Amino acid sequence: MFDSLKKFTILYYGLVAVFMCSVLFDQLLVHYVVKPLFMVALMIFHRKQLNGNFGYFSKAVQFGLFFSWIGDIALMIDERYPILFVVGLGAFLIAHLGYAAAFMRNVKDSNSPLNIPKSAMMALPFLAITGCFFYYMKDGLPAELFIPVLAYTIVITIMGITAAVRHTHVDSKSYNWILIGAILFILSDMVIAINKFVVDFEYDAILNMALYLTGQFMITVGAVYFANSVKTT
Repeated sequence: MFDSLKKFTILYYGLVAVFMCSVLFDQLLVHYVVKPLFMVALMIFHRKQLNGNFGYFSKAVQFGLFFSWIGDIALMIDERYPILFVVGLGAFLIAHLGYAAAFMRNVKDSNSPLNIPKSAMMALPFLAITGCFFYYMKDGLPAELFIPVLAYTIVITIMGITAAVRHTHVDSKSYNWILIGAILFILSDMVIAINKFVVDFEYDAILNMALYLTGQFMITVGAVYFANSVKTT
């Protein structure tokens, strides 16, 4: 895997560099061509690294990547068609649920019982951060988006918590990659929301996409490490 991961990392971050340049220099055609490629590349890399070991966990990760791809396309043109912001929000909500299902399957399939007190302690930072985030943002939300954004905030919190409670249920390498990836994914969502509903700041797209693309990359690599460490995924 390591040789393939090194080559894929170079390819992936080469695309990231091209995409970031398209944002900085306002090259819309390059932007529209490159952005949909990221999740496709991750799906192909993930599937090829599994060596036929394609069980529930891996299918749920693919599910999350696929709906992230739909969300990418929707949010790419939501300024021209505002309804697509809601479509993108829904797609990413489903993607987060797919990841959460995958992470909880790890816990269910492991030989270790879920430690409820420890899991509750792991959940507290996510609850605190996303709770404060929503409280800070809520006054800027349009009335029709209050419930959808609240639901989305709850779902990203669940995704983060399920990534955290995998501790001791999976190997440390998979755990660390996925936990950090999940946190970066959540932070990228926060950047989008703050920029859209609270304050429009410069280079938000660069920050958001750097967090998002690295987060998705790390979740995918962590999923490959897990799938290759067990016989059933």
